Amino acid sequence: MDRDSLFDAMLQNELRKLNTHLPKNRKTIRALLTETEPSILTVGGEHGIMKKSEIEALSAELPDEVRDRVKLPIVLLRRRELGLGAFTLLGDEYEEYAFSKVLLDYAGTFMEFQRARDSPTVFYKPQVSELTRRFHSLIVIGFGLSD
Repeated sequence: MDRDSLFDAMLQNELRKLNTHLPKNRKTIRALLTETEPSILTVGGEHGIMKKSEIEALSAELPDEVRDRVKLPIVLLRRRELGLGAFTLLGDEYEEYAFSKVLLDYAGTFMEFQRARDSPTVFYKPQVSELTRRFHSLIVIGFGLSD
């Protein structure tokens, strides 16, 4: 094993340790609202608790067409290669659309969003700060490397 391969293996191991707080599975808003104490299991085996009041507030802000498609918690990945304070959402276009709507960054319909979308939405630190301020228990930040 050469030095670069050894370094890459060590770095991947450290990233795995850093990301044990990420969800093992995510649940729909509807499923979480049926739970007395909404939670998910993390990669590290812990329970990630979510505030029901935040889930209800988020649900109330979402258009009907995406409400049942959004899964929580929302995982935002720090993406240094995209610039200072850049994050991408680990999820699907329904979740990107939902958070673009919540942040008032997009006013169109989901179908229009789909047609206009040519790459994953990049969220920046001020947007992420706003999301975490409003929905702290529903947001998880992950760390990774570009390929």
